[in-house]
Amino acid sequence: MNFARTARAALVTAAPVLLASALLAGCSDDPTETDVSPAAGVAGQIGQVAIRDLFVLGGEEGRTIAQGGSAPVYLTMVNSPSEVESFNASGSPAPRPGTDTLTSVSSPQAASAEIVGGTIALPAGRDVQVGPAPKIILRGLRKPLQSGELVPLTLRFQHAGSGSLNAPVQARQGDLQSYSPAP
Repeated sequence: MNFARTARAALVTAAPVLLASALLAGCSDDPTETDVSPAAGVAGQIGQVAIRDLFVLGGEEGRTIAQGGSAPVYLTMVNSPSEVESFNASGSPAPRPGTDTLTSVSSPQAASAEIVGGTIALPAGRDVQVGPAPKIILRGLRKPLQSGELVPLTLRFQHAGSGSLNAPVQARQGDLQSYSPAP
């Protein structure tokens, strides 16, 4: 019985230390460590559509994507139509916007941008994540593309209109290894 009591007391005393060690094991004080998760992208607002974590996927391990190459664009969009009631020309209530649609993407740094499979529907109030498979691809890059650069992108929506954001180029490493490069 004394052994059981002693072992239980040791476990109770050691448990907080073991828990703290386990929690701190994932932390790093390395100042050179960089955040390469999708959350490292930029955020913005175009009309009623919130843009989150927008980035262009760069080369493997930070390699440059050559001029003429292709690069995928990843982001999350949230369509938040206004609750404010609007009226049409006849004075009757206009239908509230519900689903919006991403109709096109463009960039001066690419010959074209393709939305694979056509437009992207954005149901009201839902997060629509583009990734980890490439659905938006910049094709015919006009210059080599390196990690850390900013790529101007214009997003056009059926109801929200269009707007431009500068998307950072993230190297395909760390958490972004699961994201596919452009085909």
